[in-house]
Amino acid sequence: MSSQTQADGFKPTGPALPINTMSQDFSIWGARISPDGKHIAAIAGLPGQNPVVRVWSTDDMSKPPMQFGSRTMRFTGLNFVSNSKLIVFANQPVSAGANSDWYGRAAIANLDGSSFLDISNEQTTNTRDDDFIIGYNVFNRLPKEEDVILLEVQRVSGSEIVRLNLKTGRQDRIARTAEDEEFLWSDGDGTIKLKGQIRVANGIYTYRYLFRETADAPWQELKGLTYSLNDRFSLQPAHISNDNKSLYVITNKDTNFSVLAKYDIASDTLGPPIVQNTEFDISSASFGTANDEDALTEDPLRTFCWDGPSTECQYFDPVDKRLQALLERALPGTNIRFGSRNGGANVLVTATAPNVPTTYYLLKNERQLIKIGAALEGWDRKNLGPAEWFYYPASDGFQIPAILYLPPGYNKERDGRLPLVVMPHGGPWARDDMDFDLSYWPQMFATRGFAVLLPQYRGSRGLGKALWKGGDKQWGALMQDDKDDGARWLVKQGIVDPDRMMMYGFSYGGFAAAAAATRSGGRSAGLWQCAISGAPVIDLPRLANNWGANRLSRILQGVTVTGFDPMQNLDQVKIPWLIFHGDYDRQADTIHSRTAAARMRQVNPSATFRYVEIPKMAHGGLESTPEQRTQFLTLILDWMSNNCGNISASFKEPGLKTTVSKRASN
Repeated sequence: MSSQTQADGFKPTGPALPINTMSQDFSIWGARISPDGKHIAAIAGLPGQNPVVRVWSTDDMSKPPMQFGSRTMRFTGLNFVSNSKLIVFANQPVSAGANSDWYGRAAIANLDGSSFLDISNEQTTNTRDDDFIIGYNVFNRLPKEEDVILLEVQRVSGSEIVRLNLKTGRQDRIARTAEDEEFLWSDGDGTIKLKGQIRVANGIYTYRYLFRETADAPWQELKGLTYSLNDRFSLQPAHISNDNKSLYVITNKDTNFSVLAKYDIASDTLGPPIVQNTEFDISSASFGTANDEDALTEDPLRTFCWDGPSTECQYFDPVDKRLQALLERALPGTNIRFGSRNGGANVLVTATAPNVPTTYYLLKNERQLIKIGAALEGWDRKNLGPAEWFYYPASDGFQIPAILYLPPGYNKERDGRLPLVVMPHGGPWARDDMDFDLSYWPQMFATRGFAVLLPQYRGSRGLGKALWKGGDKQWGALMQDDKDDGARWLVKQGIVDPDRMMMYGFSYGGFAAAAAATRSGGRSAGLWQCAISGAPVIDLPRLANNWGANRLSRILQGVTVTGFDPMQNLDQVKIPWLIFHGDYDRQADTIHSRTAAARMRQVNPSATFRYVEIPKMAHGGLESTPEQRTQFLTLILDWMSNNCGNISASFKEPGLKTTVSKRASN
């Protein structure tokens, strides 16, 4: 019996994750605990309506939570700004011709929703382009004050810091940046002590840190931290000591992986690493103690974390150490994060894994673990596919990190070779991890009998400087070879059927799928059965000239965008190719897909190709509705069933209508 015949007969031990389950809003997400530990708030999805805010009392979690919602806005996140107030973030679609998009909103709400104060009351359609508000951020909760916070209002032209009165909504601006400045850190009293500034000369962009001890003191440059952005290393502040003597930074200036180091302000010197990991980047550090969570009086190093397959942390506070050990015993096989209040008496816990949907718990008094809810209820290790982190060699020997999902119940020796979906992440300056993937896409494919490869190709960020910078000017070239090499490596391992492999990606991943399609007449000939591009960038010169929301992004990241241009190779598409794109997408602008579709009809009219535009869908996952998600998930599975070569011969999604496309169509 051939391996393909064996795999054709293989069926996952659980059901396929249904479209209507994947398209609905998460059951719960974005949970936060109040400063006093007495309340937990989260966003919750409800069928047929916009998400709502729910707030539980930690004194009695058996009581139904308080709840409030909005008929016009889709809540996307929240945070406590005091013990009795929440800041709630929302997205709302705005029709503005070529600038149609989803715009951010923000409001201050009582815990029961009885008072809902919109603090984003500007009409974006009546505002100059450079004054558009693109987001909000709680800059400092001001733990010493109950009714005032520092809010960062992010505009296209720069940011401003305002003192926001939580009762009246009054905003008093205390600082404003230009496009070449950013405020970075303030102390517990709200004094802004650190800012960054960019200067340019002869094409070299220099980043300077400026520090002051008090609000009345002049800004002084920390010359020992000044560096050229063109050198492409990171240097991010983590904490300023309470005595104003030290600045802690996370940097990979002289290393491949980021480390935590201490900069001495008086001597203007950056010391050796305080903590580091020889395989992964240090990603964050916190200061304070379990009894002084805001580090108002004590600020020793409390925690540092690194970006392993999933985020892992080292704890120094005795309470945190005890909590970590307790939770690892209670929730084995999951990636655990927690935030404690009242010296560990109330702890908000998050547990997740590739086959464990993100789940929230309350740990009370280190004795009672109460489940609050999961992003996806009713699905876990019993019916979702496992995943593993591994490395494979690229054709030039470079080691590529990757995640491999397998169907539930699969055994290579018994079941033979599987069809494969290679799914590159977006960005490309991003990465995947071993938490539950809230797009559902890896499990969508795995529960339908596919192996799913998530390659951390060159250009991925957060896994060392060499991997990140290795993607410079290699779009569609070396970066794409890494994806091809991953598929070929899985074939050599006996896991994957070489005649049933496809690529699907979104955003940059959509570009990678476009490159797979346009390389199918050349460098990748015979490798892929089909390609699916979601919200892709396709035209490299257009992208390089219009990258990001500001001039710095366009110059510093835009110069890395060159290589193999799919837009110039559309006549080389030899495999079936589907593109879908939201018409409100201004991030990877819809013009990329519209132009590619028009040219495909001209230069490759006999190709099996389809372009579908989804009304009012923007780029981000939280900027889509259940109806929009239903549409594109159906498109993906329909294409795999009917237009994906040998994959379609062995895969059928029940209940879908045949939409075979033998020509370029809109």
